[in-house]
Amino acid sequence: MSGETSVRLFCLPFEGASAGVFLPWAEALGSSVVVTPVELPGRGRHPRTRPCGRLEPLLAGIIPYVARMRDRPFALYGHGFGALLAYEIAARLEWEHDAVAERLYVSGTGVPHRSGPEHAVAQLPEAELLRRLGDRGRIPPGALDPRRAPRVLPALRADLAVLEAYRRDPRHVVHCPVTAMGGSDDPSVSGADLAGWRRCTRRSLRVDTVSGDHYFPLTARWELLDTFSRDLIRPGAGTRRAAGRPRVPAGSGPGARAGGPGTGNKSCPVSPPSPSWPAEVSA
Repeated sequence: MSGETSVRLFCLPFEGASAGVFLPWAEALGSSVVVTPVELPGRGRHPRTRPCGRLEPLLAGIIPYVARMRDRPFALYGHGFGALLAYEIAARLEWEHDAVAERLYVSGTGVPHRSGPEHAVAQLPEAELLRRLGDRGRIPPGALDPRRAPRVLPALRADLAVLEAYRRDPRHVVHCPVTAMGGSDDPSVSGADLAGWRRCTRRSLRVDTVSGDHYFPLTARWELLDTFSRDLIRPGAGTRRAAGRPRVPAGSGPGARAGGPGTGNKSCPVSPPSPSWPAEVSA
């Protein structure tokens, strides 16, 4: 490991989404926190691959990439389905590579567990699938757009299939602090759900409430970036932002009109064409 003072933040997307949702974070945080989106099969840079509906083959493609990119201290962030992946990656890096994250961020979900048959939705007809997700406030951006739905829905079904079949290994208790975040207006995740992450770490658990619904990473981006800055930017980082905060472009920030992926920012659609991606974004 090098003597870098910066931290690499691996970001795992929510169900049905491309890791392109995290691209605007990289410019805002600068080089002190190196945002590294991890793309999944069937979306973003990998549109011609089939989405993977089984956890082990999915992790078999992701973990070698993450291990290879550990050129400095690292942290992991995942939202929804991405939180499950971030947690499993953190645990397996400890087991297989003796590598402990600086911090694990999980948002938009409690500790994943195997769903009962009455809650399984991955194989439902499209209309019923969307109705059930709508009842929970969890229809991902693009799923209702006729132009994007043919790309989003197969990825969504694959991710839901992984979630519904998941069984947590009780040995997977990480040795890094965990921050669990939930949206203030998210009816699908309670404070008790977030507090349940306590049994997944031997270090501290912090529970944060972020303004917004289930998809608050798209609308409360600056709150999240502020959290990452406070936690991860270290004294002596060569390009540290003033006061340890991300640079907020004019007309942006918490008081500005919501923008960004999924909310009308044309510079970063949820599934960007390959040329717009940094070379390192892959799995």
